[in-house]
Parts: sequence; C-alpha cells; structure tokens
Amino acid sequence: MNLGVLWLKIIDLTLELYDGLVTNNDLPAIGIKDEPLEQKGKSDSLPKGCRSKLISFSDHSGTHVDVPSHYFENGESVENINLENMFGDALILDVSMLKATHEPVTKALLEEAERRQGVYVEKNDIVLIRTWGKSWGEEGFFEAQALDDSVAQWFIEKQIHIVGLDLPNADLNQDSESGIHQKLLNHDIYIVENLVNLEKLPKHSRFLFFGIPLKLKNATASPIRALSILDSQLI
Repeated sequence: MNLGVLWLKIIDLTLELYDGLVTNNDLPAIGIKDEPLEQKGKSDSLPKGCRSKLISFSDHSGTHVDVPSHYFENGESVENINLENMFGDALILDVSMLKATHEPVTKALLEEAERRQGVYVEKNDIVLIRTWGKSWGEEGFFEAQALDDSVAQWFIEKQIHIVGLDLPNADLNQDSESGIHQKLLNHDIYIVENLVNLEKLPKHSRFLFFGIPLKLKNATASPIRALSILDSQLI
C-alpha cells in the first residue's frame, strides 16, 4: 500500500473494556474501580481534588496480542517484541458466511475467501479473519470454533507477521491445547484476539493495521488499541 496517499479514515477494531467484563471464560473479569478522591488545593473556584481509577486485568484481556513467551519460557516477552511487525499492510478474510459456528476455520475456507474477495495473503502480511457473523459476545460466541492445524501451517509457509481474529481464542475451543498458538508463536507470528468491527473493513482491498502493546515487563501478552487505516479510495 502506498504510504504517500492521504489517510482519511480510521476504524477502531478494539473491544471496549469495563468493570466486570469477561473476555475469556478462563480469565478473571476486568476490574475498574474508583480510587478515593485526592484532595488538593483550597480554592473554591477549582475542583476539590482529582479522580483516578484502579484497574486490574489479565495480560490476555480484551483485544490483545499473544507473544512467544505465552508458551515458550525463553520466548520474547511483550516488552521485547518487534514493534515493526505490529504495524503494516493488512487484509481481511471473511469466512463468517462460509462456515457454521461449530465448524473450524480451515485453509480451504481461507483460500475460498481469497478467491471470492480477490485479495491474497503475501509474505509479511497482517491477516485478519472474520469468523463470527454477529456482535461480540452474543449467544454462541464463546463456543464458536477458531483455527485448525491447516491454517497454522499455511500461515507459517506464507511467513505472515500477525494473525488476528474476532474470537477470544485462536485454538479450537474444545481443545485449548490443539497447538495453534505454539506453532504460530514458535515462528514469531503474533496472535491478536478479540477484534471487533471487522465487518466495517473493505473485503476487496488492502489497508493498514496498527496495534501497539503496553510495555509490560515479562508479560506474555498485552491489550492493544487495534486500528485500521483506510485511504480515500477505500471509503
């Protein structure tokens, strides 16, 4: 994609976080609590203090990126990942209408989406996958099936940078140890989960993706603010 064009539109792909939200049934709920008002100053014309929040969450909460240390003891943790791989040329493959909720995403389905949309996965791409045709968290969402082994092998061969999807787990839900994470992360392919608004992305054109993690020492993942950037020809 030509970086010299005039960028006109940003689409936020990030799930909104709030107190009590559960984004993965295996993780604790997000906590966002008021802290006591801090009293400062004596002027009657100014606020009597400032407000702040105490926030607690897993490093895998919300829209987040998984990095190699999630499964590999000596793998890079989130503060050390290559940030250049978190920004770049992206495409979406929409298989939400090509599969039932209980069926996994396969290489064959993604290749069918490529043919239908006229966009094709290339080396160093960021590949987003729309698997879910409803809103995030609707009935059946946490039971929806994600990627099977053929997808992991395909992306490894393609040498992509990131695979992102709208589900909370890239592995098949009935088998959280099916090996998708391990295979992708072992080849330094980062995994972004819990994306939203994928239906707003152009299916027949490329765009830019941007998703920078917090600099959390020794963390195995981090929430990100995931954005897509479209040029004037895609609006």
